Amino acid sequence: MTRRTPGSGADASPELGRVLAIDTATPGGSIALRVGGETRERVLEWRASFRQAAPAIDELLAEAGILPGELDAIAVPSGPGSFTGLRVGAALALGLARITGVTLSAVPTLAAVAEAFAPPTPARVCATLDARRGRFYAALYDRVRPAYWRLVAGPLDATPAEIVALAEAAPVVGPDPAAASPAGLAGAVALLASADPARYALIAPEELKLIYARPGVDSR
Repeated sequence: MTRRTPGSGADASPELGRVLAIDTATPGGSIALRVGGETRERVLEWRASFRQAAPAIDELLAEAGILPGELDAIAVPSGPGSFTGLRVGAALALGLARITGVTLSAVPTLAAVAEAFAPPTPARVCATLDARRGRFYAALYDRVRPAYWRLVAGPLDATPAEIVALAEAAPVVGPDPAAASPAGLAGAVALLASADPARYALIAPEELKLIYARPGVDSR
């Protein structure tokens, strides 16, 4: 995945004003529009997220009075996540980016999980996402500053015992797999892409590479 060159250390790049985020990769799929530091979000029904995504995008843009070409970036989770969901969201984001010429940003899904679910105090968290069949996607992140997470280890497809070993003393955070209506991650994706665009923006939409955290799939 080729990205624009990020700033060094804890220096932040200028925050973007208008970011659309599309998440169909997680059970609580959602669409979010971040404008001027405020985020509006539409939660999608899991089994209907693919057909609800485009209308939700149209509604959010219309409410804000923004045309698609006036966006600063279109952001999408780059994985891990649902195999089909990742690809559907990426295809929609790629299509919009190509049509409008707007920059495409790829945000690691577990960085968005850390941003959305980490308590305010700990500097390190283990972000997790249900991978089904008793397994979870997991990654260890350090909070460098607000809306900036540095990957320490992972992502990996892990058992609960492996997550305990990975986290050590760090809190394990993530959406509740048993929740009837899981919260979407699009708001966190939009925030991260907006707060540090140089870190997540791709040189060209075609450079998007999805990460599945499963060697047999990632190596294809």
